Amino acid sequence: ISLFFFNVLFLATFILTKVIVFGSKMSDKLKGDKPAGDKIQFFVLDVKYKVVNGKSEIYLFSKTKKGKSIIVIDTQFEPFFYVIPKKNHELSEKIEKLKVEKNEESYEVTKTETLKMNYNGKEVDVIKVYTNLPRDISVIRDIIKDWEMVASVNEYDFPFSRRYLADKEITPLTLLEAEVELIVRKSKVPVFEAKSLKQVGDDTLTEPKILAIDIETYNDGKAVDFEKNPILMVSFYGQNYQKVITWKKFKTKDKYIEFVEDEAELVSKFKEIVEAIQPDIITGYYSDGFDLPYINKRAQKYKVKLDLGLDHSEMSVTSRGVSKAKIAGIVHLDTFSVIKKLFSQSLKTDFYDLGSVSEELLGDKKTDVELDNLADVWDNHPSELGIYCEYNLQDSKLAFNLAEKILPNVIEMVKIVGLPIFDVTRMGFSQLVEWYLIKRSHLSNVIVPNK
Repeated sequence: ISLFFFNVLFLATFILTKVIVFGSKMSDKLKGDKPAGDKIQFFVLDVKYKVVNGKSEIYLFSKTKKGKSIIVIDTQFEPFFYVIPKKNHELSEKIEKLKVEKNEESYEVTKTETLKMNYNGKEVDVIKVYTNLPRDISVIRDIIKDWEMVASVNEYDFPFSRRYLADKEITPLTLLEAEVELIVRKSKVPVFEAKSLKQVGDDTLTEPKILAIDIETYNDGKAVDFEKNPILMVSFYGQNYQKVITWKKFKTKDKYIEFVEDEAELVSKFKEIVEAIQPDIITGYYSDGFDLPYINKRAQKYKVKLDLGLDHSEMSVTSRGVSKAKIAGIVHLDTFSVIKKLFSQSLKTDFYDLGSVSEELLGDKKTDVELDNLADVWDNHPSELGIYCEYNLQDSKLAFNLAEKILPNVIEMVKIVGLPIFDVTRMGFSQLVEWYLIKRSHLSNVIVPNK
């Protein structure tokens, strides 16, 4: 028994020491950012939510005023929607008792609140219905909407992260302040839990760290084949940084070229470089539709885990409709989609290829090379690959310069609409207008009509 208690005591002391050391190291990383009273000021770059121990948590991937990456977690925000009752009907008590078992999962209402709000130009009584998790809302709503005493159910289909930003009146890229406590979570950067949080000014994050990437792949003259054709080289371009990684060795004096053994190591090196640089923004030209999905597919082939997110989450690529690649905490800005949407009316060129757009907006051109010959050169004339590495790097440089060129416009769009860069640059104009109106409606105590 004595030995047992000794072991327990030893283990507890060991864990406590690790936590104290971890907290100390994280605090050292943030010296100069934490004013007195455990308050911290920061700019939000990205937002997501997770379910942890049966509760929803909002993750704010942020940058401090001193330029250090952090995650601020808000555990106090609860999912909700609105119910408008018919005249003289009291619904709150009945709604509060709702608990549904479905597919071995429990969905429940945690509490209700009665408010006065504006709806269709009139002041009405409204029941604000809180649920345990965001996923509970659709299940509860489907039950309530058919009740005789219910006039309308509203704001049940807002994405939870967007709901949070609107309700808390938070505008990404502008200065926030939070009372925080350093906590231990699996993360590549310090993590804080917010006790309170508010917007404190119009200061804007205007110089995020940008890393541009571009890939060249084997092309046998047929359609692009993510499964069959390997990535031959990948380039990186950032402030005071340029590199091309390839796996076919040849003699070169160019110091930006680095050789690896094979494609698998190239993919691993891509991950290593992104993690080392830890950019705020990763960019490319048509990187939503080509570069990042291609890298993701080849990583799957070699079982390379692309857990690039600051919370160690993997890069996600969705292919519903238009392909989108997302990394938690690192904003993916596809310059192609932004330029086509925001600049198409003012561009003189009728073509949206990187060469045409760069020549008009930057006065710079792509490297002149016969890309169709790359597969043959790769197989039979590797000594001639240097020009293709130069071509690859130039494409990254152009993507980087385009990102810097359009970023002020993107930042202003974020400040107007109130959503992160990733969302704003992938929404159509009707969606941008709609969300701007939703943001304004919340400030005016107006319930948003259903679609």
